[in-house]
Amino acid sequence: MKRYGPLLAVPGALAVGDPGRHHLRLTPDAVLLREGVENRGIIPWGGVDRIRLDVPTTRFRLPGLVGTVILGALSAIALSDLGVDPDDGSLTITVDGGPQVLPLSRHHVGGYWAPTVDGAHRLLEQLIAAPTQRALLARPESLVDVAAKLARSTTPSRGRPSS
Repeated sequence: MKRYGPLLAVPGALAVGDPGRHHLRLTPDAVLLREGVENRGIIPWGGVDRIRLDVPTTRFRLPGLVGTVILGALSAIALSDLGVDPDDGSLTITVDGGPQVLPLSRHHVGGYWAPTVDGAHRLLEQLIAAPTQRALLARPESLVDVAAKLARSTTPSRGRPSS
């Protein structure tokens, strides 16, 4: 499965958040509110006005790697699982003008690299604004690539001044 920041390609959908816990599944027809494998609601795309993620971010490029290495080392020293899970973030989904705040589980301890969250927001905005592009949700791996390109397009390159 392909992942970029808070986005993860799963069979037949694009997951936003950790699919083992609180997350969204974006399908061509609807936004599914999920807690692990359980459906908590289905929202047809026609009613979705906006989706915004509120998760910790960092400027460090590989936050999951550092968290995994540190927790792995501490677990090895303690010779047991430390039971450290990432805190939930949240998302606000606005449906027919009414915002609803929901928990959003994260993939790793620490923040997401900020450009990955920016890319996810830009992709979500595009899916809401352009209904014909929702068909791409049937091939979520390609949308993860699109989100990465969107994030790179807003990330200042080294050596070039940012605007």
